[in-house]
Amino acid sequence: MANMMDYLVWRGDVTVSYAPWNDVDSLILATLSYLEYPHTSATLSDMAAWLGTPPAMEINFVHEARSLLSAAGMTARLAGLAVHDPVSVVDQARDMQFAAVTFDLPDGAHYVAFRGTDNTIVGWREDFTMAFESPIPAQTAAVKYLREAAAKTTGPLILGGHSKGGNLAIYAAAHADPVIQQRIRLIYSFDGPGLDDATVASDGYAAIARRIRSFVPQSSVVGLLLAYHPEYTVVRSDSVSLLQHDTFTWQVLGTTFIEVTELDVSSQLVDQTVHAWLSRVTPQQRRLFVDTLFDLLEATGAATMKELFTDVPGRTAAILKALHRVDFDTARMIITLLGQFVSIGAQNVIELIRQRITPDAPALTEGETNHE
Repeated sequence: MANMMDYLVWRGDVTVSYAPWNDVDSLILATLSYLEYPHTSATLSDMAAWLGTPPAMEINFVHEARSLLSAAGMTARLAGLAVHDPVSVVDQARDMQFAAVTFDLPDGAHYVAFRGTDNTIVGWREDFTMAFESPIPAQTAAVKYLREAAAKTTGPLILGGHSKGGNLAIYAAAHADPVIQQRIRLIYSFDGPGLDDATVASDGYAAIARRIRSFVPQSSVVGLLLAYHPEYTVVRSDSVSLLQHDTFTWQVLGTTFIEVTELDVSSQLVDQTVHAWLSRVTPQQRRLFVDTLFDLLEATGAATMKELFTDVPGRTAAILKALHRVDFDTARMIITLLGQFVSIGAQNVIELIRQRITPDAPALTEGETNHE
């Protein structure tokens, strides 16, 4: 099966002036935002030459993004794109990680790419933080970056990002000045978490909602968190479970993604269960749950989600050992919250079985699903 690397081999010699910009092109630029660019303006091909040597201990996803840059830098389609105004900020005191970069497209448009999280456990923790805090510092930074990018450019704007970057793209567009919103052609979210309720209900979101293009893999988890955009395209992946968050596993045919009609059953169950659970717990309880969960995951010594699935007995033993250091009140709260989650999940499994046995039976409404 083909991915975006194969797409560059097949489509790389076809210029944008001959074949218009497409969704796969946008995913490529969103993925390239994971690289650290020098603070200068240069073509994408020049950037590829400058960033040729990877640093020691580079994580696999970023290493793949570097290979993607090298491939893109040799194509007639993307090599001449101007790359400028890279920003990369890590502020541990504020639990903030933010990065963005702008690409100038041949038709005069400008693609503002927001970096997301990677496959590190720390990165996933940041995604889940959105369940109890908004705006997070990165969202505030995204609004500022878009405002500055708009001031430096003329012509249409396209916003995009993968993972948290997709959330930042939509959030920045929703909170942009109306004059900037009028310049926005499209907003891409590639398996990005949803937005807080206040943003979704805002006039700013309503003004840009029809320009959102949201894509999730068939076993999406991250992209279905919070109030995700109701219209999304499900993309086939050649990986499994959480590892489908990696965009290099997304399958491409020609200039489009290979679509599937619906999410995997496991993803549907997680989606229904997570949203029902989130509706029941307070932001303070969400914070406690997320902090404790990821403290336990980090106690395994795994740095990435992929590592977490290796040596499962050893990782499990490390989690059990770390549980002994959790104070009684916190442990009791976590057990209560997990009990609610399991209960909701069991109800959803029963409902799914009921619908499979009697397919003409009316589905429960969200309110009914959420009742114990």
